[in-house]
Amino acid sequence: MRCDIIIPVWNHLAFTKDCIESIKNNTSVEYRLIIVDNASDDQTRVYLESLKSSGELPLTLIRNNENLGFVKAVNQGISLSLAPLVCLLNNDTLVTKGWLEEMEVIANSSGDIGIVNPSSNNLGQKPAAGEPLELYADKIRHLAGQCVELGAAVGFCMMIKKEVINKIGLFDEIYGMGNFEDTDFSRKAVNAGYRCVRACGAYVYHRENSSFGKIKTFNEDFNRNKEIFEFRWGRPKRIAYVLDAYDSNILRRLEADSLKLARSGNWIWFFARGALRLPAHSNITNVALGDRNFFLKTTFRILKKKKKFSEIFVGQERFGRFLEAMTFIHKAKVRYY
Repeated sequence: MRCDIIIPVWNHLAFTKDCIESIKNNTSVEYRLIIVDNASDDQTRVYLESLKSSGELPLTLIRNNENLGFVKAVNQGISLSLAPLVCLLNNDTLVTKGWLEEMEVIANSSGDIGIVNPSSNNLGQKPAAGEPLELYADKIRHLAGQCVELGAAVGFCMMIKKEVINKIGLFDEIYGMGNFEDTDFSRKAVNAGYRCVRACGAYVYHRENSSFGKIKTFNEDFNRNKEIFEFRWGRPKRIAYVLDAYDSNILRRLEADSLKLARSGNWIWFFARGALRLPAHSNITNVALGDRNFFLKTTFRILKKKKKFSEIFVGQERFGRFLEAMTFIHKAKVRYY
């Protein structure tokens, strides 16, 4: 098999059926399903057993006597995989035509690509209200072969090269039922020399948080996992570069610095007078404000930001002193590049 698709299931029979049907109808390359049933109710259990006994799909089914959570279920599935690629897939997703093929193409396009997400509403690619998924997916199919680097991959649909798992290990089960285990895994992969990317021409829709919403301790678990992640990796920073006085050499240095920071999970904004040719990365944003009232518009953007910047880099001393005087509002450290 070229790819094993690992699907943890905990109830949600209708969603699970929709997910499996979408895979059957929209996947033309070789694959195997590894379904891990986390002690689902009788209706879901019977459906999964009938799916296996029918022989209609290449399927391995694991049944747990209790809900072990997303992380352990994923690791169970990975441990059974012999394929060079594994694709973790939530049972509340809908895949579209050519999704797996395109993700495989991107995964195999470069040796340093280790993890691949598809385009998705989860990542900001949303169909218009009432627009059929296949119609939207068809619109972005011209992006086949293109990818954008991500700060971290998201576990709703996450293709991983087996060589990455062999190098960094399985998902850390300290994260229990789930949340932050995918980001933690991504950090380890990046530190091992791999990139996380989004396959622009593949599309998978996610009905978000349908399982987590049923867990009574969700908020408590989320906050616990967030503390564990930030203890290990630090709290992500939000960094602004105000390009008020620079030359091409400075810009190249800032671009290199920003890519390194983005790959560590930080978020970078470049406030400039025009469009810049920045590294293609989900965590790097170019805000083009024009020449007129550039400093006024930059200040407004900085002060109105709900999630405050950690650091603001400027070139002009005069503007830097002004921002330092406004620290009590924007809360960031002002630095000079």
